[in-house]
Amino acid sequence: MKTWLSPFIDARYGNTTEEVLFTNLSYGTRILCQDDSWQKLRGVSEGKDPGDDPWLERAKNAFLLQSGSEQAPWPDFVLRLESELRKYLQKKTGERHPQARDKESLLKLIDLTEECFREHSMPTPYSGPAQNVGPLMNKPSRLVDFMFCHTRAFVTHDLEDRSQDLAFGLVEKFFDRPALKLRYEQQFCIPRTTQRRAEMMIEKLAPGSRVLVLGDDDLVSLALVELTDQLQVDVLELDADLVEFLKEKGGERLTVLEHNLRHGVPDSMKDCYDAVTTDPPYADDGMRFFLECAKASMKDRPESRLFLTTYPGLLESPHMFWTDLEELGLDILQTHHHFSRYIYNNSYRVQHLAALRYLGSPIHPTTELLGFPFLYAHFFECKR
Repeated sequence: MKTWLSPFIDARYGNTTEEVLFTNLSYGTRILCQDDSWQKLRGVSEGKDPGDDPWLERAKNAFLLQSGSEQAPWPDFVLRLESELRKYLQKKTGERHPQARDKESLLKLIDLTEECFREHSMPTPYSGPAQNVGPLMNKPSRLVDFMFCHTRAFVTHDLEDRSQDLAFGLVEKFFDRPALKLRYEQQFCIPRTTQRRAEMMIEKLAPGSRVLVLGDDDLVSLALVELTDQLQVDVLELDADLVEFLKEKGGERLTVLEHNLRHGVPDSMKDCYDAVTTDPPYADDGMRFFLECAKASMKDRPESRLFLTTYPGLLESPHMFWTDLEELGLDILQTHHHFSRYIYNNSYRVQHLAALRYLGSPIHPTTELLGFPFLYAHFFECKR
């Protein structure tokens, strides 16, 4: 029976740098790494039969491995979600709904719940002092949009994902990356997102193309040099620890400069690149200057490309994003919806839940509707 690695595998240090944990980010299940665990998982990624190996059997029980044609059970948070949605609908409408046992019936249940939630449980916009209150408190309908859109995206795209194409070498290369720094608005995407982003760029760019990465907490530059030797890749990055990491992992094939993009792009890098890729901050000014830097770096040619990652629904001012693109002459050629997956940090989850509860939404099913493991972002291909 064929066995392969889950597309949602990640590896991180545990309580010490002597402890490595492998995680299925979709299920939240973890298993402690042993001395030969990397080698064993690499073997599975290369098509080797896991046999009766006890550690690999534990890895399968933790959903790190997939095999055969039988669909794995739903994650616990999905089971809780399904149950609470039925309870909510019965409480609000008096109707009892059968248990959802497949993706299609669960999506239907989500649709019914959203319709009912918007009629009976919408949060009231914040009307108190303006200090330290973000835009989502003033327009909480955007949080509700986000909540249902992300729940639906997980069920549609990831609940039953049995992809067999994870580049395990990237998991190995990424796992000891520097810690996340919120002061730089960093947010880690999962390894397979970085892989897929790099693969799409490689597919669309001609051999010999020059690529500039503006801010690389997603480690796209490492994926590019790992997956092809046909591109020239440069990085501008503010985080000194990340600069050191990229230089160490990328070697001579990667040029990395520590640079604050608020000072613009260095003159020597303007009008030089066939492609630029970036995942800008979500604040208005951050998005704008990243886009300005991207345009300044691109060659003035019809085939030059900007590969942009963002989720407009969570931007400080979504309308400004579209205005910025228009003013800068950046035209969207293609949009890949829900392309990127970022770890939904619990601190953000708690903030979102607290905001909705404060503004009047019920604790159930709001808690369960925020149970999804990933923040999603779209992948835009633009030309200048």
